[in-house]
Amino acid sequence: MTTHDVPRAGRLVMRLYPDRYRAAHGQDIAAVLAETTEGLNRREVLREHVDLAAHALRLRLRIGPTDPAGRLLAGAAPLALAIAAGRALAFLPAQSYEAVHRIRHPFPNLGLGQAVLAAVLLLADSLPWLLALAFALAGRWRAARTTGALAALTGIGLQLLEPVDTLWQVYCIVVPAIVGALLLLAPTDLVDTTARGRREAVGLALGIAVPMIAVIRYGIPFLGPLPLSYVSTLTLWQCTVTAVLLLLRLSGRRPDGLRAAGVLLAPLPWLTNLALAVADSSQRLSVVVLYGGACLAPAAVAAALAAAAHVGRRARTNEPSRPA
Repeated sequence: MTTHDVPRAGRLVMRLYPDRYRAAHGQDIAAVLAETTEGLNRREVLREHVDLAAHALRLRLRIGPTDPAGRLLAGAAPLALAIAAGRALAFLPAQSYEAVHRIRHPFPNLGLGQAVLAAVLLLADSLPWLLALAFALAGRWRAARTTGALAALTGIGLQLLEPVDTLWQVYCIVVPAIVGALLLLAPTDLVDTTARGRREAVGLALGIAVPMIAVIRYGIPFLGPLPLSYVSTLTLWQCTVTAVLLLLRLSGRRPDGLRAAGVLLAPLPWLTNLALAVADSSQRLSVVVLYGGACLAPAAVAAALAAAAHVGRRARTNEPSRPA
């Protein structure tokens, strides 16, 4: 089969491949695409096209399975998905309670329809992330990646329903865009879908969500010099929980440096608020620097503890045995 026999949508996707790669493997790609999409419905064909486009972009950006960047993204993608799901779960109980309350007691000037619409938009913004995490827990990374990418697009679309005129709206668009890109660009074959990898992802999500549910439910104030909102407190807490996972990754006998770096990369999309805060003239730079340091400090402490553990292990290994 030649590329001319491929439907137009498939040919457009194939053009994303580098010219040399397409010249060498174009017929093979066309044959595989025709074989995998035969008898599929439109949704399934679209998924195959998304996979093909992601593979082409990985080749262009040199983030394939044999590239260090590919291993880095493969270590970061499932954790970024877990963080997004954990954040969605953290706010879901309080937001659901408020949505149900507004349906039972709608504002007089808005009516029941507006309350129901708000509840539907809330579920559309939160549930896809939880569904993606469920797929990841089941070891179905392709489904988790696709669902997470759709969740990111949904979040962006909900923000674009109104004119973007605040830095907060920009932040709410940038974060899902970065997370969606991580999910799509990470090489599927390198993502850890073992039982350990699945436990780490779900444990990270629950470790972020469960304490924050209590904080939001009971109005527990954040103790410290920074007057933080719940969103900022959540970002600080997720950096702390992620640092625990970083410590576990680095303190092993043979740590994988690139996968450990992926743990550092996973929470970075949510730290883009630091750059936006610097651009906001109403924010004091000292507060931004202090908050940024508080977010990054747990990772530094985890790296220091892991280094100390390796030094201690090496010292015990090199210690001469005592004569009997």
